[in-house]
Amino acid sequence: MRLGAGLGIALAVGAAAGGWWLPAAAVLAGVLVLCVPRGTLSPRVAPLDEGARLMARLGLVAVFASVVGEYLLPQYRVPAALAVVLVVTVVDAFGVSLPRFVRGWILGILLVGAAGVVALCLAIAPEPGTGSGPGVTGLFPAAAVLFPLLDRRKPDRWLGGAVVLAAAVCAAALHQLGPVRLGLSDAPLADLLAAVDGQAIQPLLAGVAVIAAVPAALGALTEARGPLPRPLGSVLCGLVAAVGAVLLQPVQAMLVAAALALAEVLVRSLLTLSARRRDAGSVVAAALAITLLAWLPPVDLLIAVAAIGVGVLLVRRPSRTPAR
Repeated sequence: MRLGAGLGIALAVGAAAGGWWLPAAAVLAGVLVLCVPRGTLSPRVAPLDEGARLMARLGLVAVFASVVGEYLLPQYRVPAALAVVLVVTVVDAFGVSLPRFVRGWILGILLVGAAGVVALCLAIAPEPGTGSGPGVTGLFPAAAVLFPLLDRRKPDRWLGGAVVLAAAVCAAALHQLGPVRLGLSDAPLADLLAAVDGQAIQPLLAGVAVIAAVPAALGALTEARGPLPRPLGSVLCGLVAAVGAVLLQPVQAMLVAAALALAEVLVRSLLTLSARRRDAGSVVAAALAITLLAWLPPVDLLIAVAAIGVGVLLVRRPSRTPAR
């Protein structure tokens, strides 16, 4: 669900950064996901890893909340995003989670929607575009943008399907709008529908955006809270996510989420290497994470570093009651 929830913003950010290389960037992001170390770490260094993980997931909550605001009520984007954060915070505080069959239905809706978008983009001839977008080096920032939307908890076959789906949607969007027009869009999926004379189903797109983004935001916040006790942990995570949703524009929220996700990979890889010096996957993951981080704006990197510091402080807070 992360991929379907985040592409509503990531398409534009990735196209602006990578141009025609955006589909290939999805493959590079998938390679990094495969290389991320998954073993347990020593309790002595665990707070740093948990703090990075916490803030990386909360960065996604801000992105998903912004997606709802941008597609459902663009003129009231911030209040709508805050409403999403409030809803998922309350739901997590009460320990409610989506049943598996509901998640299956949502996944089916998203797959049908993605297939429809690709079919429409390929069926209708695009208007002549201008500009070719960035060169091959755009592959790296575009991969950074797509990386946080690929779920590392799923089996490899799910990852392969997600990469193929992301590459197909990105290629279809680029075919229809071109990298320049797509990169300048605030709501790329809405502009895609407008380009293929699909304005009549814009309300359906808004509904699909809500169906995708709200459960994804709930899952990200629940994962971020982790061992923190309910309801205090839920409230703290909700407050941090709300700050991101209010202060960051959707594009910057996506870039900060990318910086946080890559920083989490770098932290985990380095901590793994400090315990197991001969770990080829960790070496590749650290090298790729550093490379992709180098192509992100410095301001967003500084925000990510500060956020991880806050995350470490949150996970170090003594809890009197266990998480339920």
